[in-house]
Amino acid sequence: MQFDLARQPLVPAFLTLLALAAGYLCTLGPLAGPETPFVAGQGMALPLPGELLLRFQSTWPGWSKLLVLLAILFSGMTLGRMTVRYNLYSVGTCLPIPLFAIVACGIGTGAAPLPGFTVALLGALAVKNFSRAFRNGYGFDALFRGALYLGALILTTPAALPSVLLLPLALLLFGRTSREAVVAGAGLLLAPLLFCYVNWGLGGDFWAPLTTIGERLLTGTPLGFIRSLPPLRQGLAGFILVLNLAAILRFLADIYAAGTKQRFMLFFHIGSLALALAALCGPAASAVDAALPAIPSTLLIPFLLIRIRTPFATAIYLLLLSGTVAALALPQHI
Repeated sequence: MQFDLARQPLVPAFLTLLALAAGYLCTLGPLAGPETPFVAGQGMALPLPGELLLRFQSTWPGWSKLLVLLAILFSGMTLGRMTVRYNLYSVGTCLPIPLFAIVACGIGTGAAPLPGFTVALLGALAVKNFSRAFRNGYGFDALFRGALYLGALILTTPAALPSVLLLPLALLLFGRTSREAVVAGAGLLLAPLLFCYVNWGLGGDFWAPLTTIGERLLTGTPLGFIRSLPPLRQGLAGFILVLNLAAILRFLADIYAAGTKQRFMLFFHIGSLALALAALCGPAASAVDAALPAIPSTLLIPFLLIRIRTPFATAIYLLLLSGTVAALALPQHI
């Protein structure tokens, strides 16, 4: 019996995820801290969460690597379980589980793995809860949780601010009511306003964190992070983008092959991919944001692989896997 990599079961999928996560941790060098020491001023009494995570990983590298491993495993399993639960591809497959590690670890997060995979985990949880909101009856809890994770994501990395549009996209596509929109808005604002309150309690200005996020969003050069990637990782990122576009075209060409619920969810993931790419191409993008496109890519690419012939799907999967292994094994500048 021929083993179909595009329809692989749970055990080999999880083992691949675990092996890639462990390999990624083995390639990490010294974990970086903030580029400049934090000095209270301009209304800020404490660093933003992303900088706090950088401080943590430079002070406790062992614990940080363990947390990164758990974040990779939990994110991959969360996305894989979501596709199985909603039967997103009309066939049973755990392909998204290893695919998350292939994409996220292949592109990498530079010397900032803890904030980078914290961002990926928050994004995966936000997408999971927004998908739960597509249901009969009210989805207050799911929308509130999804918006809460989204607000924490934007607070952790200012470059991800375009992702705030995921909330109105979910409300529109999933047919939510105005009362649910109010609850979701409260969830989105909770984490940023709570951080503002803590900053004010420590002696800073209440609105200073939001002002700082806005300033950092416009600091830098558009496409600067993309151009800074080594050639091998640029090639891998380009191949992943081509696969995403092919998956979207295949979905649009056979749009009614999926059920109504699955169809609207896939539209949501396409929008999520566009917003993640917008964040990665923005001037404020850094290695912390590199794993953002891995979330929608993990959910879209399997749609293509399970609908093409098995030899082609196997070849694409093995090519992706080989590219990630090469990116991990070779020196970082290649």
